[in-house]
Amino acid sequence: MLDSIRKRQRALLTFITVIVIVAFAWFYNPATFRRGGMGMTGQLGKVNGHVVTIEEVQKLERDLNVAMQLGLYDLPSQLATDGRSRDEQVISYVWNLFILRDAAARLALEPTPDQIKDAERKLAAFQTDGQFDGSKYQKLVETLKAGGLSAADIDTVVTDNLRLQNLNSLLRPVAQLPEAMFKREYEFANLKMHVAVIAFKRADFEKNIQITDREIKKYYDEQKDHLQAPEKRKIALVSFALKDDQKKLTGDNRNEAIKPLAEQAEAFAQPLLEKPADFEKVAQQKGVAIQTTGFFTENQPDPLIAADPAITREAFDLTKENPVSDVIQGENGFYIIKLVQLEPSQPLTLEQAKDQIVAALKQEKTIAAVEAKAKEVQQKIADGSKSGLDFVQAAEKAGYKPGLPPPFALSDANASDPVARTLAMNRVELEPGETSKLLQDTDGAMLVHLISRDPLEPAKYEEEKKKKYPMLDERFASGITREWLRVEQQKAGRPPI
Repeated sequence: MLDSIRKRQRALLTFITVIVIVAFAWFYNPATFRRGGMGMTGQLGKVNGHVVTIEEVQKLERDLNVAMQLGLYDLPSQLATDGRSRDEQVISYVWNLFILRDAAARLALEPTPDQIKDAERKLAAFQTDGQFDGSKYQKLVETLKAGGLSAADIDTVVTDNLRLQNLNSLLRPVAQLPEAMFKREYEFANLKMHVAVIAFKRADFEKNIQITDREIKKYYDEQKDHLQAPEKRKIALVSFALKDDQKKLTGDNRNEAIKPLAEQAEAFAQPLLEKPADFEKVAQQKGVAIQTTGFFTENQPDPLIAADPAITREAFDLTKENPVSDVIQGENGFYIIKLVQLEPSQPLTLEQAKDQIVAALKQEKTIAAVEAKAKEVQQKIADGSKSGLDFVQAAEKAGYKPGLPPPFALSDANASDPVARTLAMNRVELEPGETSKLLQDTDGAMLVHLISRDPLEPAKYEEEKKKKYPMLDERFASGITREWLRVEQQKAGRPPI
């Protein structure tokens, strides 16, 4: 497992776990398995030989709501590792929870009764002026009883959280972010680079390309099964979003503003579980405005929803049998959508597909022409280098005068230069004297040669390390836990998502 972790260190470094304080709205909803058609005792699969049923998942989903009320956000953020929809994330959480419990028993990570009691008394949810407040504890217990839960569920959730903490502590020695990796990332992002660039403009090649009718017909005959007018959909939606002046809020202030919106969205969605046809009726009862899009495709969403890709993804998951979505979390709020109308995909005739075919053939020929020219230039530069010429001299001898943009660092606020953007998007790491592979960009392609990189300034590096290393180290450790769960799932059995 450790070999796998080491191989994935770079990916783990850049992985960021995002947990929103109002995640309880994502999970708070017993028996919310909207799709699948399985009964209350339906079997989902096995984990370490244990048969997991829908009933168990629903019980643990309710316990997860308890965790959110207690502020134990590490449980969902670290255990819900997969899934696009709420149902899938709950199943992922449950699967990993069973794996965690088995590991705790196997690795002697079980907390003692005294540790559980002590952890409960220290929870922020039960504090008043820094002291345990029994009345707050009792108030939550009474609330839980109204939902069919009890104080035992608090014990269960706190125990699971302690198991997770113990597992993280066990993995921590192998989960420290290597300083060499941090330093490498710092240098990659912050040290100014001096580069030479040979650009191959697509337009220079495209203007000479001709497409014949014979080529068009041949392409159509070979690809007509794939030449389809895209499916279009129209949806109705209700939104529970932050006001314009609230969108700038951060941290706890933002969480406080968005929490009631999550509750409102969940309250709207609840009655639609059994009666999705009541979408308009519920909106009228709750005084929520319904907005309707025009027809849109998956790649060209309606302007009303274009800012939140999650809405478009969910829209194309809806069916006539299941026309209403789960609560969808967007950047600034929550949405519930309903499928209004669907225009299925249709085959295109040769005439209808002609422009699409011409564009595809032109792109294909243009890319081939650019790659051929780049290969020719690279060979000439290599030959020139053998005779003692540097990159710029060899390129000029080959007939290409390289561009020499001002030095830049990828972290610069003004690093919107196409060269900087292309290097960042392709995550190109060059040593002085190295030349990149051919990199595609919006205008064509380019070869980038690193002439030199400014030296590291120790004082600036140490200042940046002091500010950012602890945070990145925590993220790295979180990634190690997720990697451990991924490996354990391979042995225990993966969730059915």
